[in-house]
Amino acid sequence: MKIVVDASALFYGFRFDGRNEYITTSSVIEEIRNKQMKKSLSMGFELLKVLAPSAHNLEEVKRSAVATGDIGQLSRTDIEIIALAKELDALLLTNDLAIQNVCRRMDVKYQSFGGKSIDTEIEWGYRCIGCKRRFSKPLDECPYCGNEIKRYPRKRKPIS
Repeated sequence: MKIVVDASALFYGFRFDGRNEYITTSSVIEEIRNKQMKKSLSMGFELLKVLAPSAHNLEEVKRSAVATGDIGQLSRTDIEIIALAKELDALLLTNDLAIQNVCRRMDVKYQSFGGKSIDTEIEWGYRCIGCKRRFSKPLDECPYCGNEIKRYPRKRKPIS
């Protein structure tokens, strides 16, 4: 089985068992900062392939993240691992709820590792705390009144 591994799974102590094909991106490796984590990763490093997703899949993830409203929550690394899982038709191992939400939208298989898993699919919107205007994407401040923009759940769908 192909499994794309996110940094969050590594932070929670995921260990490579050699029974599967483990894949990640170079940006996940860059996120591993503390020495103990690097040491534990290096113990299974020979079992971990480092690949890069295609530009096409990166754009597809960005479009889906805009549609769910999670684009402001996802890092470049997050977008890359979702795109790689989609491209390889692999299981994505992650504890990140925004990543899981986008995966559900894109029909990318995911599994939580020792952490949280979403129970509701959410489409997020953005609203000014001052004038209450709504926006489809995250902004630093309201272009009308200058107040802060906050994220809010626009649509919720329970996961069965």
